[in-house]
Amino acid sequence: MNQSIFKSPEGKDNIIRAYDDAIKNTPLNLKTGVLKTTFGDTHFLEAGSQHQEIIVLLHGTSSNATSWLSDIAEYSKQYKVIAIDIIGEAGKSAETRPSYETKDFAEWLKEIFDRLNISKANIIGLSQGGWLALRFAISFPELVDRLVLLTPAGVVPTKTTFIIKAILYSLLGTTGRIKINRLVLGSQRVDQKIVAFMDLIQTNFNARIEKEYIFSDDELSRLTMPVLFIGGEQDVIRSNQEIAARLQHIIDDFTIVIIPEMGHVLTGLAPRIFPFLNKTKC
Repeated sequence: MNQSIFKSPEGKDNIIRAYDDAIKNTPLNLKTGVLKTTFGDTHFLEAGSQHQEIIVLLHGTSSNATSWLSDIAEYSKQYKVIAIDIIGEAGKSAETRPSYETKDFAEWLKEIFDRLNISKANIIGLSQGGWLALRFAISFPELVDRLVLLTPAGVVPTKTTFIIKAILYSLLGTTGRIKINRLVLGSQRVDQKIVAFMDLIQTNFNARIEKEYIFSDDELSRLTMPVLFIGGEQDVIRSNQEIAARLQHIIDDFTIVIIPEMGHVLTGLAPRIFPFLNKTKC
């Protein structure tokens, strides 16, 4: 039997309880659902169902769909929003972890599109969710209307300085794991509920640790849809300047936004993203 991605059954229960509490306490009119896929059950949140245009939200690593709740409140005013618990992450979906080296993640998301009868959608992906958004858009460009990448993985390698610090902190147990979160947050001001949520997951969840998959120029050249890239100038995980420099030489319809006061946790950016989604100059 495969080992659980959670550190303990109690740890998993604590995360799921926090997930359920977040849903219960939000004023949003949320629907929840579970889809059967080849890769296991996939749980998702849905809001703004009366709208025809769709936004699919893909969260970062060691997280889940509830990390988007404040953003869903904004996006659902104009769009039907579907926030997915990525498989193998700290949410309610299956604990399956497909290889990053294959197209399995893209095939999994394609199954979700098929089951929800989505013919085309805007996709917003944060960090590792940005990697998944890239993998899907490269594999099925015809299904993506507009692509929003928030400090995505897969374009440039993670900073060596961050990797070294994360490894050292991980040796310190729970205290060290929380220090990793503080390193990621840096001086950026973030709601304390988000910080507590990050600490809970960091304490009770086994994050994926494996070689990064960096997309080739040939793969990235298949992004034929308009692409918006947003990065924080204070990001300690990867260089957003390098991401922007690489992508702008490959993608024809490409918009760059670098935010000086932000780091890696890019939330509450709907006002900056709406103009791009609404097809006006960003």
